[in-house]
Amino acid sequence: GSTALLALAHAFGGSTDRPKRSVIFIAVCGEEMGLLGSAWYVDHPKVPIEKTVCELQMDMVGRNEEDLPGENSTGQTAAENIDTLHLDGSKKLSMELHEIMLEVNKHIGFKFEYDQEGVYSRSDHYNFAKKGIPITFYFSGFHKDYHQPTDEVSKINFDKIANTARLVYLAAWRVADQERRIKVDKGPFKTPIAEEPESKPTK
Repeated sequence: GSTALLALAHAFGGSTDRPKRSVIFIAVCGEEMGLLGSAWYVDHPKVPIEKTVCELQMDMVGRNEEDLPGENSTGQTAAENIDTLHLDGSKKLSMELHEIMLEVNKHIGFKFEYDQEGVYSRSDHYNFAKKGIPITFYFSGFHKDYHQPTDEVSKINFDKIANTARLVYLAAWRVADQERRIKVDKGPFKTPIAEEPESKPTK
């Protein structure tokens, strides 16, 4: 995730074009200790938190998912997940943001999965979601080397990191260049839909 973040910042910084809105890149610490860095940021934001349109979170996007051993194992192998990526939480607050993910992925070709919603509250996007900010959490899934010294660089899928960065680049650019902000159309922060004004007869 940190590698993809740096690649993303480099791509935006090296472009002569600029979207209509600002894009902020944040690398926080203390996630394993209770999402401390992101909790501090949402209470001390660089711009007012109510002006934050969405948060796109990359965490663990460099490995191919493998089923962990246990009674619920399906025997899924890393070779079966070379081009899969989880979109966790993408449907919880904004279906508009989710639809943007599906649209921009046409240029990348990931096979999206949605069976890891159990980690929704375990990464830094969660503190933004609690403030009503639409999020998408990009996560390549667990593997047998999770939190082990055997999680070595030789097992990294560098194409997956690069393609995740490309996907987030396209999504971030699309969101930042819209005339209006992303709608919060689901969950407890759902934005009331304003009534359309009555049409006036034309002369």
